[in-house]
Amino acid sequence: MTRAPRTERIAIELAGVVTPIGQDLEAFWSALVTGASGISQIERFPVSDLRVGRGGEIKKLARIKSWGRVPECRATRLLVSAADEILAHGGLDAVAPDRLAVVVGTALGGVEEGEKALAGDRRRRRRDALYDAPGHNLARWLGCRGPVITVSTACASGATAMAVGADLLRTGEADAVVAGGYDVLCRFVMRGFNALRALAHDDVRPFDRRRSGILLGEAAALVVLRRDGEGTGARLGTLLGYGSASDASHISAPDPAGLGLERAVRAALLEAGVGADRIDFVSAHGTGTPLNDPIEAAVIRRVLGGRADSVPVNSIKPGLGHTMGAAAVLEALMCLLASSRGVIPPTLHLDEPDAGCELDHVRGSARPARPRLCLSTSLGFGGSNAALVLEGAS
Repeated sequence: MTRAPRTERIAIELAGVVTPIGQDLEAFWSALVTGASGISQIERFPVSDLRVGRGGEIKKLARIKSWGRVPECRATRLLVSAADEILAHGGLDAVAPDRLAVVVGTALGGVEEGEKALAGDRRRRRRDALYDAPGHNLARWLGCRGPVITVSTACASGATAMAVGADLLRTGEADAVVAGGYDVLCRFVMRGFNALRALAHDDVRPFDRRRSGILLGEAAALVVLRRDGEGTGARLGTLLGYGSASDASHISAPDPAGLGLERAVRAALLEAGVGADRIDFVSAHGTGTPLNDPIEAAVIRRVLGGRADSVPVNSIKPGLGHTMGAAAVLEALMCLLASSRGVIPPTLHLDEPDAGCELDHVRGSARPARPRLCLSTSLGFGGSNAALVLEGAS
């Protein structure tokens, strides 16, 4: 999707996250910088029949402070837990319910509830198995009476949700948008990736010559979006541009030349009104699969041109797992925090860079830097590609 340069600036004011390495924004950031890992043996459901039984599982969810009842639907609880952090900072206090919108992205939706209902768990409400049920549950909990939208562009869904939320603000449909993404670990998705033989047999190693695949994770990440100048004044940063494009190439593999991803990146830069020469940092999709990483690295090199060897690049998936619908939002937040905190988290387990993935990888330990303009890339099954251009708070 190619769009003209935008003049309206969209502020990212607050955020809430629930991840395997931290269940609030500060804990998440601290774990990223110190290189903590949330990968472990999955305990919540049987995995003994799978080739790989590890992933980014959240072992114990923190108590939801703003809601007395604990929801049975795990996807809803992840979203509500992330929103709870936003409410704790008064992020929506002055927003009229009919001027508040909710836009969430997901790869799986409420599929786990359907899986359990089909297995005979009578406690499960069938309505929670609907694809958009967790998003509507979140909206009811927030008291939202504006637009409620669930989008799915596979593992690019979080980026798409942020872009849709920005468009609702630009068209005047809402005064504030809670936007983000989520997904949960469940038997359905684990068996699917097991059948594809796409799961790593050891660590996730983006851009490393020994990389062997992904590991999945679960998380939720939400941000509050507003038109610049209309909120509280506090902000994490600004969403400057978004681009998307379809490979139309393969049901699961990216286009071998990376043409769709390149179109998405260039569209995001166009909408942001900035050239690639102004990008200070790239948050790569960086899944650690043999096919994806060299394609993505080649696209980054083409876009950055002669600066490709001096612009820092990282991937945070080794410590989290691939959190699917939440991934792009977590990576966008990592970009903004890197800008404000003056340090870029490392890519874990990148010990022997592949000769086909040459970039300025941040590896080993966090790197002191204060990137102002950041590019974040996302790729998904079905050839979905998305890119965000973000500006850190000044």
